[in-house]
Amino acid sequence: MIKNLTLLTIALAAGVVAVPALADMRVPLSADAVASHQAANPSRLLTHVRASHPAAPGTAAGTTAKVMGIHTQPGTPGPNDFRAYPPSCAADPLPDKASGPQYTASVPLYATDPNNVQTAVIEVATVTVWRIACSSSGAHQIYNPNGYPNAITLVRIDRHDDTITSDVPRFPLLQVKQGSIDFTVAGGGRNPASFVRAAVEPNTVVSEMAFDNPVVTSTTYALENNPYQGSGYFAFSDAFTLRIDPFIAGVTPVDISVPAYIPSQATYPDAYTNLPISGYMSSAWYSPDHNGEGLVVQLLENPDGVTHAVFAAWYTYDALGLPFWLIAQGVINPGDKAMLNAPVTYLTGGGFAGNFGAAADTHTWGTMSMSFPDCNTIHFTYSGQTDAQTAGPAGSGTRDWTRLASVNGLTCE
Repeated sequence: MIKNLTLLTIALAAGVVAVPALADMRVPLSADAVASHQAANPSRLLTHVRASHPAAPGTAAGTTAKVMGIHTQPGTPGPNDFRAYPPSCAADPLPDKASGPQYTASVPLYATDPNNVQTAVIEVATVTVWRIACSSSGAHQIYNPNGYPNAITLVRIDRHDDTITSDVPRFPLLQVKQGSIDFTVAGGGRNPASFVRAAVEPNTVVSEMAFDNPVVTSTTYALENNPYQGSGYFAFSDAFTLRIDPFIAGVTPVDISVPAYIPSQATYPDAYTNLPISGYMSSAWYSPDHNGEGLVVQLLENPDGVTHAVFAAWYTYDALGLPFWLIAQGVINPGDKAMLNAPVTYLTGGGFAGNFGAAADTHTWGTMSMSFPDCNTIHFTYSGQTDAQTAGPAGSGTRDWTRLASVNGLTCE
């Protein structure tokens, strides 16, 4: 039996140990070594802060941050100030399979038996880094000031065998090198600004799969910035190097170089398609060429718990210039990128402030289809007419209108 982690590392480097046999190689580890391993958790070494404006990409966090204290007012829903990707880009659950360009490495992870922490084994895991295309329309002042294409960066750890529960690998220490931020500081110590979070759920602020936590099953994580004093801010759509340190004596950390995100039709086709219709498309839309007319769109949850309803109210005018409302409502499935031929209706027989009985009369007008090429554009087609007695608006055509504003807590970028 191999007696220590250093010797096991030498065997791995020499190619002596085959990957399928690694889970059976138990090696003793002292209690002091376990304590040292756990004490390296960077989240315990940094002060939790919330900044009004994160630092620019590739630089250390600014001095405007303040330590979080007692909150006298509740928080307002909104996007995470420390985010490195648009909040509308991804939702839980994250994918369990990589897509597009991928960057991989084999990493030996420290593993322990839950019933006997005094022993340890090595399990070689496959680490994969890839991106998912987001809307290319955003021009966020921090991570995307010029409106460049942006993406969410994912990291997946695939275990050798998810069915092995007697020896569970531990999550490695993750660091990022980008711009002026290096892995180490003068003197050779780890640079606190280089620490990054790995979260199993996107659009979070502090949740993370912390260093040394057990990796029970193969899992995908979103790379996130830390809201800690002294943390760096990274633009993960730019080029960076990810360092994966299993923190095992004698084991050299594994570096994965990830190039800048430059999508093409071949590598990231989703960057060139319409956006999936979600609550982030709820807004007021208008034509910059004229005022006084617009489209209010909302995405609603249907009672079946599966499909969604797209509700659109078009406030427009009849031939006499009097206000007239057209109402469209269609059903879509999550992930759909268009609502096609939704029925459009109009109402008559109403009155002011409910002075018209139980309900106004509903009539069929025609159909409407809509899609969203990017976060700030709605593309819709329409065709219909009112009856002769109503003499309301009629016609068919195609329009591309602009977002008027974002809904609080649902900023599409």
